[in-house]
Amino acid sequence: MKYILDGKKMVSKEETHQYLKETFGFPDYYGNNLDALHDCLTERKDMEIEVQHEEEMLAALGRYGERLLQVLNDMKNR
Repeated sequence: MKYILDGKKMVSKEETHQYLKETFGFPDYYGNNLDALHDCLTERKDMEIEVQHEEEMLAALGRYGERLLQVLNDMKNR
């Protein structure tokens, strides 16, 4: 399954994790952090993730956005 993420919707940590939770259909107990994101994505098979408007996301989230992209890229390379 292919997921296309809109970087314009990821402007704060809180909004980012709410958006990811809704987009990926994570359970209510999703921890709203990068470790929880990694764990939830690792449970899935055969998925493709594309981030659009990456520059806007990085401008809004800074270093956290870089770490988020690393988690998402790690999912591509497994």
